[in-house]
Amino acid sequence: MAKLVLSAGGSIVHQSFLEQELVNIGREPHNDVVIDDPAVDAEHAVIVPVGNDHILEDRKSANGTFVNGTRVFKHILQHGDVVQFGAYYLRYLNPKASADRDLERTMLIEGLHGAAAGGVRESGSPPEASPVPSARLSSVNFPKGRVRVIAGDRADESIELDRVVATFGNPGDRLAVIARRPHGYFITHVEGRSTPRINRQSIGKEACALRHGDVIEVADLQLEFLLD
Repeated sequence: MAKLVLSAGGSIVHQSFLEQELVNIGREPHNDVVIDDPAVDAEHAVIVPVGNDHILEDRKSANGTFVNGTRVFKHILQHGDVVQFGAYYLRYLNPKASADRDLERTMLIEGLHGAAAGGVRESGSPPEASPVPSARLSSVNFPKGRVRVIAGDRADESIELDRVVATFGNPGDRLAVIARRPHGYFITHVEGRSTPRINRQSIGKEACALRHGDVIEVADLQLEFLLD
């Protein structure tokens, strides 16, 4: 299980396992990880689980969020990463993440980094994503899929799922990602109290495989998943 270790001046001041859906980090006492430093915002950053990984997101903080000395806005945490908050250092420990993962996890990381660069899109707008290096993908065949908006102002609109990761929903409220992998498409809950539903059944918090004709409900969207 992944673990957070907060230290200052060489001494450990807080330790916790990443067991909950979201971990809020900031100066105010209502946060899960409280950092009493004037350089830290009241609500500075958040850690969100996606599958077996954890994504660190900066909450538009005044002084920024730095991982291993580099400023980030959205970052897939790796075993041993150190996040600096003023005079405090937060280390992410996840031995499972230290092993060399397969191609699909590499794709997920690249896709989420690309989505972070372009910003999370509202309510199903096609996200932007950085392409994965072609040398890694030249021998891999990927499925071709899309979602069709079933109801609302955008009814019958078709959204191609030709990126590594597509985000749907509303950041900070109800958000999900659909990942394109060599062996199919998978939807994962990212944040929000209510999880996406497939054919009126909640998917829970684990990645769920999509099948042709599935009806997806996330936030205020109702989508039909189609394989071409």
